[in-house]
Amino acid sequence: MADVASFRALRYSEQPEPLGDLLCPPYDVIGPEDRDRLYGQSPHNFVRVEFPKPNGDPYAGAAADLADWRLRGVMKRDAAAAIYVHDHEFSVGKARVRRRGIHCALRLHRPEEGIVMPHELTFPKAKEDRLALLRATRTNTSAIFGVFEDTRGEIAGGISRHIEGTRPTAEATVGDQQHRIWAVGDRLAIGEFRDGLAKRRVYIADGHHRYETALAYLDERGAGASPDAPIGYVLAYLCATDDPGLRIFATHRVVRGNGALDRAIDRHFERAPIDAGAIGDIQPGIVVVRDGRYEQLTLKADADVASVRPAWRELPVAQAEELLLRDVREAGAEIAYEHDTKAALAATETGATAVLLRAVDPETLRRVADAGERLPQKTTYFYPKVPAGLVVRPLD
Repeated sequence: MADVASFRALRYSEQPEPLGDLLCPPYDVIGPEDRDRLYGQSPHNFVRVEFPKPNGDPYAGAAADLADWRLRGVMKRDAAAAIYVHDHEFSVGKARVRRRGIHCALRLHRPEEGIVMPHELTFPKAKEDRLALLRATRTNTSAIFGVFEDTRGEIAGGISRHIEGTRPTAEATVGDQQHRIWAVGDRLAIGEFRDGLAKRRVYIADGHHRYETALAYLDERGAGASPDAPIGYVLAYLCATDDPGLRIFATHRVVRGNGALDRAIDRHFERAPIDAGAIGDIQPGIVVVRDGRYEQLTLKADADVASVRPAWRELPVAQAEELLLRDVREAGAEIAYEHDTKAALAATETGATAVLLRAVDPETLRRVADAGERLPQKTTYFYPKVPAGLVVRPLD
């Protein structure tokens, strides 16, 4: 099934700034103000490579910065190939949580091969951007996030045995989040991990655009390459679906210019008032919030659901996209995506309508992917994102 390999990572060397000041989120959650802040945080912040400002040719600029950092030793290639165990500690409410993943090179497979399984549709413009960056830098600047089943804990247990009692290779603090990295170069440990994954599928949790970009780049530049050439793999952060730190949040929709919204609701859904304080307890599928009013939507018994694919017909996010928001988009409304419930609700104070959705669980994600289906864009939000710049994979 899945095929993984070790690689020689490109990582930051010792710098005057703390390592956490040099990392950035992946490109798809960096807004203009975030980018300005990260640019000002350090001249070596990885945002300059991961998501450069659109001045001149941003991709050539990213490649030039990365080449300069390597030349000056700001970032150095590890001497030996390894897999990189990554403990990511963060807060959810009042609880501290730790998620463990492994950075590795994941062999590229097309979806129809049934080995690396996507679950979400993608946007063409984002893939064009990532492909231009990959062409210029010849580097996997940030990892795709993949999950695999490890019900009996065989892979997790094996990894733990190899790092137990050892000091991390690198540590970083970003806000209230802690990162610890262990470079595991032991051939036995790498072999155990590879053999364990060889019995399993990998499901893409986050990074569908990056994965499809890597496939496109392989098509474009891979002719004549050996089966084990670096271009045939992509940087991946792999986490067990059973990991106690795995968190999936919903991605809510914020609608402005919503004249068509009420018509779509009345055509397909029943409305019922709901108390704001009850949302966290009962986890309703779809809640529309407007002008301080909260309404739970449930599908009408006679609703025409022919446009909703059978594999995800019962999912609130699919019902919302296909039966509620499709007409709204066609009517010209502006729809934004927001994983932070508080931020989505705050938007309603300035005239927007928030469509709050229940999160998709890992088992549903697996079921949809196994059926060969894909969920609407921006269905899942695996929290927190894996930072860019901690472990980088050049293709040279």
